[in-house]
Amino acid sequence: MQDKTTSTATAASTTLDSDVASAPQALAATAAVAAGCQVYPPTSFQVCGAIRDKYNQMGGPTSFLLLPKSNELTNPGNTGKRSEFIGGNIYWSSATGAHPVAHEFLFKWGDHGYETGFLKYPKTDEIVLTVDGISRRQEFQGGHIYWSPATGAHSIQGLIYDKWKAFGAETGVLKFPTSDEIVAPDGKGRFTNFQGGAIYWHPSTGAHPVVGAMREIWGVFGYEAGQYGYPVEDAVTDANGTHQKFQRGTLRLYGGGFIEGVRVPVAGDEEIYGFETEIRPGYPAVDLSEYRTQRDTTGDLIPANQLGASTIAAYFEAQGYSVSGDLFSWYYGNTGADHRLSTSTVDQWMLDNSKGASSPIQILAENRDQTVALAINRADATKEVAKIGLSTPWKIAHGSEDLHYAMGDFSLSCTTVVVAYPGTAGNHRVRLLQQAHVVDVYDFRQIVRGDEASSGVYPDTANNIAYRGMTLGIAKPFLDYGSGSKVAWEGLR
Repeated sequence: MQDKTTSTATAASTTLDSDVASAPQALAATAAVAAGCQVYPPTSFQVCGAIRDKYNQMGGPTSFLLLPKSNELTNPGNTGKRSEFIGGNIYWSSATGAHPVAHEFLFKWGDHGYETGFLKYPKTDEIVLTVDGISRRQEFQGGHIYWSPATGAHSIQGLIYDKWKAFGAETGVLKFPTSDEIVAPDGKGRFTNFQGGAIYWHPSTGAHPVVGAMREIWGVFGYEAGQYGYPVEDAVTDANGTHQKFQRGTLRLYGGGFIEGVRVPVAGDEEIYGFETEIRPGYPAVDLSEYRTQRDTTGDLIPANQLGASTIAAYFEAQGYSVSGDLFSWYYGNTGADHRLSTSTVDQWMLDNSKGASSPIQILAENRDQTVALAINRADATKEVAKIGLSTPWKIAHGSEDLHYAMGDFSLSCTTVVVAYPGTAGNHRVRLLQQAHVVDVYDFRQIVRGDEASSGVYPDTANNIAYRGMTLGIAKPFLDYGSGSKVAWEGLR
């Protein structure tokens, strides 16, 4: 905390030790106390008027403010008064009365220039919030400061504050602020980050929150500085999911997990950028609840499991199951670090068409055709170039390669971005870019079906051995993921 004391009285005695040492002089000085003021031995500082009344109301030296460390001081510009205490300060102005400002609230207020900054004078004491009975807020003439144990103290004001209040403030989806108001890179907009998202303001669009998966996807496009620009409306949720309008397009999150981005291409910018196909739902969490839950009380279980794992690894090598062998060895390496599949491996898996509608090649084709159809319909309806990106939710994909894609089915998500031009049936110019993404939590909880495995006994045995290895703590689950090559196409549809 910055010490704003400037008086000679403060310079004469700023520590409790020195005050105690000069207690006789301090007590003698009480005879010269000004009218309306009071001293609090062993200090000799005078606390006066409304500040004295507030201090006494709080409990005086027994309150969290403790003893005074200054006489009453005049604030810059003669706008009000203050007295400084060991545990904080009390500020007074004719418009707001007297209120204490202490601890993190005082630090944050000081960051913004105290009463000379945009927050100006405090209008209230600290107010305990009912959300947890611990967090607090304090109101100032120019805004508010909120504090919670998890987020610290942050200021919030203006239209961003009004929007936050409309969404339930700290009890709503946004929860507590995690930043002060931040100036956007364009120098025009502002935003404040919260535990549950952010609120963005621009003079042309107003203040609107962007939360959850919507903000994650919007962020892939560069937030307000990217292709979609600032939000112009709050998000709307209906039977089909959630959509939100931005300056240059709309993002939609469908109930089934599909993500659609509809953007109006800016003149001269009808390109499809590589990062656009990287949109996908977040990766799942790795569950370690069963890791190291079984004890080897006899000392026989761990050696037996390690011997079985070596036998399985040798089998994979002999059969040429390179991916299964690699992942099995990673699992028994016991680090738990994420494993990334090579692009060439994912590309090979995406060619599999052995299991009908759940085959990778069929999932990719459905995503591609759906996105092309949406883009053409949009272009014909608006008579303008349309750009649409569509991502699928994670979907279990079935195949036949390398022991069902390394000892079990994996989840597949793909994204297709299409630019379509108005036209007639069969004569729409279309450009697209597609990319596939795969993910699996490698924990051997999904047993390979014996009737579909290249060798029925070994996959099931490997799963059982690996599962026991996890519970014994010698094999650790990890996240296995990867992305395929970006596939481009251009033609007429």
